[in-house]
Amino acid sequence: MPRIFSTQSKKFLKQIDKSELELNRFLTDNWSLLFPQYTYISNEFKLEGNVRSKGSSGRIDILAFNPKTKRFVVFELKKDFDRNVNEQASDYRDFIEDNFAEIYLQSAQKYDVSLPKYNEISKDVEVIVLSKYFSQTDIDRAKKRKEIITLIRYFWFENELFLYDYLNNDPDDLIEKENTEKIKKIKSVIEGKPLISETDIFFAKKEESKKLYNLFYDFLASITDVTVTVQDTKIKLETNFGQRFSVIGYSGKTGRKSYLQINTDIDVLGSQKLIFDDRLRPDGTKKGSLGSERYEVFIQNEDQLSELMIFVRNFIQNQN
Repeated sequence: MPRIFSTQSKKFLKQIDKSELELNRFLTDNWSLLFPQYTYISNEFKLEGNVRSKGSSGRIDILAFNPKTKRFVVFELKKDFDRNVNEQASDYRDFIEDNFAEIYLQSAQKYDVSLPKYNEISKDVEVIVLSKYFSQTDIDRAKKRKEIITLIRYFWFENELFLYDYLNNDPDDLIEKENTEKIKKIKSVIEGKPLISETDIFFAKKEESKKLYNLFYDFLASITDVTVTVQDTKIKLETNFGQRFSVIGYSGKTGRKSYLQINTDIDVLGSQKLIFDDRLRPDGTKKGSLGSERYEVFIQNEDQLSELMIFVRNFIQNQN
């Protein structure tokens, strides 16, 4: 437990208890100093529906936006945190995905926040939890989710002193890491060494998966701008025509003997060549997947990939 000693008053300062409402007001009033990396949207952001799976409130404590990742950021404020952080992130991710259009319009119109174009914003959400206490299990789970979940422990002390500590995703550490990576790349160029891309690392020794992925990426890049986000379990490809794809690589040894799984919201129900699963249940909910898109398309060879490309191209032509 941290203790603060005042050299002026020659004593240890006492911790004081303040409400979540006071914490909310303090963060809002000092936003530009505490969280300059995020664009503030609103506190007590309200919508119809349930934010939490075990609750009745359609309210987000503080809603912000991350210009770097192009994601909405949810701040959850707790005096004592007692929930599974993975469950917490899933709740907010589902809620924002279900209410994405309304959240975007409210942010841009009601709160007059400058945001990228609607189809340029990721539907993934970052969750930042501020609490006086986190268990080691909470911290370990948050670290596995990397930039998706950030935990900040805080303490109030007398004399209006506020102490907060990033338990993961400290912005200073991230800046230092980025600078280190830049230096490595510069050194590699100077020394004539080939750079290992994030996609190379993602596919590792799955050469056939990487070959098929590169064909699909080159196809998309030839007809639209593509934003690539490499995550632990998938590669996200976001396009300018309002569609995104989640890509997962396999070694061909799965039950479907596929080398690539490409998730998409483009309707592929009419295909006789593609192997796919429709994740939409009769009640309108989706079965679990590594991506949020409706259809899971399993690619075994270049012919099947070409078939999927035809569906993508037809979709773009029909939109135009």
